[in-house]
Amino acid sequence: MSNDAKVEHAEELQMKQFLTYRLARVQAKLNAQATRILKDKSGLSLAQWRVIALIASFGPERAAVLTSLAEIDKGLFSRKLKTLVEDGLVLAESDPTDNRRQMLRLSASGQALFEKTLPHMQKRQAALRDALTPNELASLFSACDKLERILERPCL
Repeated sequence: MSNDAKVEHAEELQMKQFLTYRLARVQAKLNAQATRILKDKSGLSLAQWRVIALIASFGPERAAVLTSLAEIDKGLFSRKLKTLVEDGLVLAESDPTDNRRQMLRLSASGQALFEKTLPHMQKRQAALRDALTPNELASLFSACDKLERILERPCL
């Protein structure tokens, strides 16, 4: 092994000790897998699926509430929502209690696409869960909860 290769290997080993690096790699692989499934089964992008799934789960609701619940980027949500409304998958209607606000809900075709896609995404979730023992899964959720609490603090 050349000196350059040894240095590169050592740097890779060191990076694998960074929690943020490991989490980013896992997240990238999860996103890539979900993107492949969604493209094949529904033609939706991952971001579009997330918006549709949020509306299906919590709608009818205002965009501000949905973005807050999911902690999703408001700009990304707004761009994807615009496309979904233009495609007739999401309806934006006046809030009966405040005409300045819009309530979001799935159209009939949006609901049908959600129902068509959901079983594939649930199957994926089951496969991910099945790859871990019950103790590993509990530990993973516990660690994620702990990290979220830590990250909500103003400073570490």
